[in-house]
Amino acid sequence: MYATLADILEQMAESDLIALTDDVQSGTVDTDVVDWALNGADALIDAHCHDRYQLPFYPVPGLAVTFAVDLAIYNLYSRRPHVEVPQAVKDRQTQALAYLKRVQTGEASMGADAALITTATESLSGLTPGSERLFTRTTMRGL
Repeated sequence: MYATLADILEQMAESDLIALTDDVQSGTVDTDVVDWALNGADALIDAHCHDRYQLPFYPVPGLAVTFAVDLAIYNLYSRRPHVEVPQAVKDRQTQALAYLKRVQTGEASMGADAALITTATESLSGLTPGSERLFTRTTMRGL
């Protein structure tokens, strides 16, 4: 997982997390529900990043942790249709998804720690996406 229960608790009060996860009224955080929310967040992040990055991320970039927390918190609220999702939670989820869409199209990056996918051709030839060929039939003509 890209984020942990501890990461979520840095963003929200434990009492709120208990209210969102405790289906059996035990008075404690249900870690299985938290894991479900985090796994859903990871799956969404991976779906946007799989064409560009080696997954799962290792080491996990800070943006992946941030987005996983934001998306997981939104997932937890979505379990409780009678509870209104705070505007800040909605905004963070919207911003995370917007950024992930930009990552998917190549307009944004997950950070320097994230390993890009290298195809066999790129690794053998030394070319990177967008590199121009220096030597072509035209430029070699007459040599």
